[in-house]
Amino acid sequence: MSVVVRHPLTDEINVYTKGADSVVMDLLLPCSSDDPRGKHQKKIRSKTQNYLNLYAVDGLRTLCIAKRVLSKEEYGCWLKSHLEAESSIENREELLFQSALRLEKNLHLLGATGIEDRLQDGVPETIASLRKAGLQIWVLTGDKQETAVNIAYACKLLDHDEEIITLNAESPETCAVLLEQCLQCVESKFSNNTIDGATGNMTVGFTPLYPPSSPVLSSLGLVIDGRTLAYALEPTLEDKFLALAKRCRSVLCCRSTPLQKSMVVKLVRDKLKAMTLAIGDGANDVSMIQVADVGVGISGQEGMQAVMASDFAIPRFRHLEKLLLVHGHWCYSRLANMVLYFFYKNAMFVALLFWYQFYCGFSGSSMIDQWYLIFFNLFFSSLPQLVTGVLDKDVPAEVLIAVPQLYKSGQNMEEYQPHMFWMNMIDAMYQSLVCFFIPYFTYYDSEVDIFSWGTPITTIALFTIILHLAIETKTWVRLFSTGHLASSV
Repeated sequence: MSVVVRHPLTDEINVYTKGADSVVMDLLLPCSSDDPRGKHQKKIRSKTQNYLNLYAVDGLRTLCIAKRVLSKEEYGCWLKSHLEAESSIENREELLFQSALRLEKNLHLLGATGIEDRLQDGVPETIASLRKAGLQIWVLTGDKQETAVNIAYACKLLDHDEEIITLNAESPETCAVLLEQCLQCVESKFSNNTIDGATGNMTVGFTPLYPPSSPVLSSLGLVIDGRTLAYALEPTLEDKFLALAKRCRSVLCCRSTPLQKSMVVKLVRDKLKAMTLAIGDGANDVSMIQVADVGVGISGQEGMQAVMASDFAIPRFRHLEKLLLVHGHWCYSRLANMVLYFFYKNAMFVALLFWYQFYCGFSGSSMIDQWYLIFFNLFFSSLPQLVTGVLDKDVPAEVLIAVPQLYKSGQNMEEYQPHMFWMNMIDAMYQSLVCFFIPYFTYYDSEVDIFSWGTPITTIALFTIILHLAIETKTWVRLFSTGHLASSV
């Protein structure tokens, strides 16, 4: 990130740049070994890099700060091209990127910073609960590798008894060799664990995020830096990278750019066909949040950009546990039950008209008054299902928090299966037969008119549908009772 400022007294134009040391150090003005000043600059850079490494080991978040003095001619030329890039319609992003590259070069190092970024309360406990719920957690951060690893240990993303695979490559060829070697090592480790598991020494777990053919080793973690990640995301290597990452219990991507974060999320979503959720608190997380299936923004000192781009906003990371394990479970349960109920209700009511067609020569006439047909879904049966679909709770919130494994019912689609749909259809057909033929045999050989005969059928069907919903309702409150009574009246 850079800013161009003009000194109010000297009228000097300066470019100030801050960023990761892996980026800023490559943008500095080259130093000559023969020049005493160049030697001094190299010494300063070396000392600065050593301090950055020490800061990172202590878990501090590090940044480098550099500057460049622009002449008026250089500034005028750059400003003209930058304004053209801003007003361009085609390739605007690429032109702005090239404009930034022309500005951020030949910099002079000013110094480095290391600040403590404390974890919010409840982060380790939240990550542990989400893992028990069967969720696979990847961390994509812009922090230095040493800092990111320390934070990962602090938040229990990585455990000290885990075997960590670290990928640091300087070229695509080296990255390809590393990925191939790590894949072979993991495959051999998995085959050995499978053999040991057969004798009772070790068992290998599977995560619901991936199919059973993709085993996850519970004692394996992956750490990859930004440069290697850029190589790994190339089309020729992304499959190998994904094959290695999905076999690891934890994945930590360090020095990731906003574009790389979104690319990783898109890769997991498209290749694994998995439901992805991205959570972030800053502007550099916006692209990742927008690419994911579900985006969650944390409001805080980083600003409101992530919140504005997200689907859900929370004030603290620990609230993600309740958002997913409680409200996510309730939402899935309500939707699954309501979908089945809607099919049941409409199939049963339409079946009443279908049975009548056998007695009217399939003329398409109806024994139910048109007003009843109009108001059946609009008024008579709408309020109870609306209340149930919004407020029903199959399991109390305290239980869902205490037993995170209950969240797996949604991952395994336990509440909406094809056989449940057909069972509802069969139930609807059976109930419609009962509701139709009881009034039919009651009024058989009588002089009652057709609509007087259809009204009891509609009434019985309505009470049956409401009773069916009452039986399916898990939580009864005053509003549920009011809705059912209002529909009955």
